[in-house]
Amino acid sequence: MATHKYLDLKKKYDNFEYPLVVLTINGKEFGKNRSDFLVSDIEVELTSGYEASIATFCLYNTFEHHTSEFRTEEVKDYILLGSSVELAMGYGMQAQMVFCGFISRVNFFYESGEMPGIRVTAMDVKGVMMANKYSRQLTATSFGEAVKEILNKGPYMAMTGSGLIKNVVISDTPDKTMNTAATSKASDRTIEMVAESDYEFVVKAAKKYNYEFFSECGNVYFRKAKQNAETVMEMGPAEGMKNFDVEYDVTGLVETIKARSTDVSKAKVIEASQKLKHKISMGNKAKKLIKNSEKIYLDSTITSKEEAQYRVESLMEEISYRFGTLECDCIGIPELMPGKFLVLKSLGEPVDNKFYLEKVVHRMNDMRGFETTIYGKASGIGE
Repeated sequence: MATHKYLDLKKKYDNFEYPLVVLTINGKEFGKNRSDFLVSDIEVELTSGYEASIATFCLYNTFEHHTSEFRTEEVKDYILLGSSVELAMGYGMQAQMVFCGFISRVNFFYESGEMPGIRVTAMDVKGVMMANKYSRQLTATSFGEAVKEILNKGPYMAMTGSGLIKNVVISDTPDKTMNTAATSKASDRTIEMVAESDYEFVVKAAKKYNYEFFSECGNVYFRKAKQNAETVMEMGPAEGMKNFDVEYDVTGLVETIKARSTDVSKAKVIEASQKLKHKISMGNKAKKLIKNSEKIYLDSTITSKEEAQYRVESLMEEISYRFGTLECDCIGIPELMPGKFLVLKSLGEPVDNKFYLEKVVHRMNDMRGFETTIYGKASGIGE
């Protein structure tokens, strides 16, 4: 069952008629500024992938034409680099938070025939994690624990204190379970950062185990991909959709995935395999095209059959979710967020399907109002 229903949201947001944005910078609500500053041209790009989520918005009435100067002194509290930013969007008197981050870039623009203004770009916590680069040995003996160790460092504790990080949810990685029986040898295992940033290390750990690493409104997640099985909404042609593109592509799919390594001490091959289980066509032609095809991944970091099995499962999921893609423009719905599933319905087979939202873009401006574009992926038909 879907968490949100279109008719309920339509009622909540007064028929989606009067777009609303609530911008808060360093705890100050921008709409309550005593000057005549206005905010518009808002775009919030959210992702459950490894990229940072970004919000941009423009502040207008910030330029004095008779003096040809920006009103910097008056507007400075809303444009200082490093300032915390919270964005909520909605309609009427109801707004839902869609972004939490910090100001990373400020542009002052003036174009002939256009209204001058100040464009502000904000990033989530990943923007801070990208800044450093060093080599060091961590005390953690599993990658999940290593991610916890990194996010417990000073800069991120300070971000927690300022509200930029509201919660951190770190799932254990399989290597912790594999090492449990060998606690007496824990000191033999080391995890190191080698000339890499916190961001690069955490992304490396996520890719190793097919984990997600992203931030949602200040909540930082490091977890198994697709772990959240929530269906955020069911959507059809009469339920907010403006246009859409659904594509299924068998290119790159194979019947079998194998992960392989070598146990040098025993001169023995370590291997695990898995076959594609998802339905990839309405008939049986597509399955015949990939019959007996396989991809073999050589990974020297695999040290056991169990680890090989987990690796091959991750690889299969990663590849299978390249099969179906969704791009859909709809009315602005702030509840649509990446990291959840969405169901298309009332469009006929095979368009009716369940898609995992990997990117959501919320836009609001004076010309088009509030719109949302969603990007999803599916591992099969009729999932």
